[in-house]
Amino acid sequence: MYAHLLNKFKENHPEWKAGLLKNTLLMVALVLDRQTVCLWKLKGGVGKFLGNTQTDSRSHYQRIKRWFWSSLEQKYVWLILLETSAGLLKKMTEIIIIDGTSWQWGGQTYHFLTLSVLYKGVAIPIWWIELGRLGISNQKQRKTLFIGALKVLKLLGKTLIGDREYIGNLWLKYLKDNGLSFVIRLRDKNYQEAINARGKSIEKKAKKRIGQAFSKHFELNGESYFFVLTAYKDRSGKIEILRLITTLSNANKAVELYKLRYRIESLFKHLKSNGFDLEALHLQSSRKVRLMRTLVILAYTLSIIYGLKSYKRKYPPLKHGAPAMSVFRGGIELGQNHLGSFVLFLEKAFEYFNRVFEKKKYSLILNVP
Repeated sequence: MYAHLLNKFKENHPEWKAGLLKNTLLMVALVLDRQTVCLWKLKGGVGKFLGNTQTDSRSHYQRIKRWFWSSLEQKYVWLILLETSAGLLKKMTEIIIIDGTSWQWGGQTYHFLTLSVLYKGVAIPIWWIELGRLGISNQKQRKTLFIGALKVLKLLGKTLIGDREYIGNLWLKYLKDNGLSFVIRLRDKNYQEAINARGKSIEKKAKKRIGQAFSKHFELNGESYFFVLTAYKDRSGKIEILRLITTLSNANKAVELYKLRYRIESLFKHLKSNGFDLEALHLQSSRKVRLMRTLVILAYTLSIIYGLKSYKRKYPPLKHGAPAMSVFRGGIELGQNHLGSFVLFLEKAFEYFNRVFEKKKYSLILNVP
């Protein structure tokens, strides 16, 4: 019934075994349908998709467990899932955002330092590492994140956006040396000695011209950067200062790009409480966690693609300008029309998978070892 659809995928990835491919795509459908990563809850949807609702649910649970073991035996599975997710983005994008998300369960800490790409205004995860502890990342861990990402992803020339914890002399130099621009927020006292080493302060000028951005060139350990500063009023009317360190000479552009940083926080919300319940990921094996997280990324990316297709037409803004529904939630809602059976899911999914097979030049993927 759906063998011809699976064969389309195998034509481009002949290394896939038929049973493993079927169960991997079934897992994507289950995550979209049940909106959770809890295996015990996922098992309840297996019968619906495979048309064997009379089968004991414990057998369905065993199927999911066998999928884990089969996938872990084939090292390529998680990378092909990542390649497929990236390949769904049919246009190149220039903005990447770094941040972390963490939680604890059963005495175990999960902390994912994550890179996301900004695609049509929506943050989509493309790479991550597990830190295994709470707290902010250090410069070595951030470099580890990028060393892995740069081997697989086309990041040269992109601009990284980060919050105040993502600073450090060696880290900033590493980004420049690897062809990345960046816009990163600073705390009040960060690098003030170097910034004020020459020229006048621009803070007084910024406070007099609320909303206008000012920049100042400075050097830090022999490297050239721009200090960007703008003043704004918070909701109470109090004047606040936004300070940025950047490789961009255009102050206004730097400020506008930094405003996009919150999109990754929306991403984490959709992966967790407002979406796929990632905090129910009660797996101890790092390889299983990586596999399941990559599967969730594919499900999330499909939801975004669904949502973007007809989002503005179907969910116009409310009277006060706020969106009636996020692109992700809109995509989840629209996607329910294709989750009535496994065949319906595959037919719709392969409309988008063809982008991966036919337009690889757009993909963020550089190499899949």
